[in-house]
Amino acid sequence: MRTMRWMVAALAAMLGAVDAARAQPAMWQGYAQAAIAAHARRVGGQAPRESRKTCEGDVNGDGKVDAAVLYTIENAAGGNGWTQYILVMVAAPQGVGATNPKEVGATGKRSVESCTLTAGAIEATTKEWAPEDPSCCPSKPGTLRLGFEKGKVVDAPAAAAPAPAPSAS
Repeated sequence: MRTMRWMVAALAAMLGAVDAARAQPAMWQGYAQAAIAAHARRVGGQAPRESRKTCEGDVNGDGKVDAAVLYTIENAAGGNGWTQYILVMVAAPQGVGATNPKEVGATGKRSVESCTLTAGAIEATTKEWAPEDPSCCPSKPGTLRLGFEKGKVVDAPAAAAPAPAPSAS
């Protein structure tokens, strides 16, 4: 019986360590929910939870897990379109630090399907609208690259143009 109690206590301690490692997402999820709801109210739209996508990684290079939430606001100001945003939350001593939302997709432009976070970068897989696509359904695969600098989501710098070939004279 004593051995059984010891095993249960050891298992509980191990699970507690696992739960502590997973506790951080619970912290950012509450913040994200409040920030998204406030954004939707501000623009007069709705932000359905079922359209949200998340990704985790170390975007600011501090060795801690950060998170991004891709979310959609529908029917803003009474319209029937939608706009997608990304909100990045970084681990901070006081809990969570967050960026301002950045628009990343919209009806007729692109739909963001998923994302990955790496040091200083956010990459998202997208579906773009091809000329023959109906208004509901983009089909052309694409990639969106964003940067993360000084606590802000920024457009990734454009790739440098190749140097001109030397002229043969």
